[in-house]
Amino acid sequence: MSDFQSLAGQQGRQFSEQCDVVLASEGFRLEGAHRLVDIGVEIDRVARTAAGRVVWFEYKGSFRGRTPGLLRTDTVKKAIANGALLAAVPDHPPYVVLTSHAPTRGAALAMLETALRLGFVTDAVCVNDPAAVRRLRDL
Repeated sequence: MSDFQSLAGQQGRQFSEQCDVVLASEGFRLEGAHRLVDIGVEIDRVARTAAGRVVWFEYKGSFRGRTPGLLRTDTVKKAIANGALLAAVPDHPPYVVLTSHAPTRGAALAMLETALRLGFVTDAVCVNDPAAVRRLRDL
């Protein structure tokens, strides 16, 4: 395995741990990942709110590189595609993307805003933004 792949895997694990800490600190009870084999989507973390509501989370982030998290248009497209595929699941739980970096301009922001408006994604929360993290309490 190349050093790049090794570093990418390590960053992915670190970001997943950060997301888990954020969710737990907001009162979520963490469950495992969930594969929806029939539609080809894997949910990174199933979690329950304090009230018991199930929420599906996808983790998209890293700490290195020029375009981490949802700053990469291909990463945004993958999250949106997963959200669109989840429409095949009747009455599915909210689908929230946790990211290290949220887009503020350009195509990535336009795609994400469209996906939110269409309901493919319930919310996209930057775990490094306390105001964004507080939105998790509304789930």
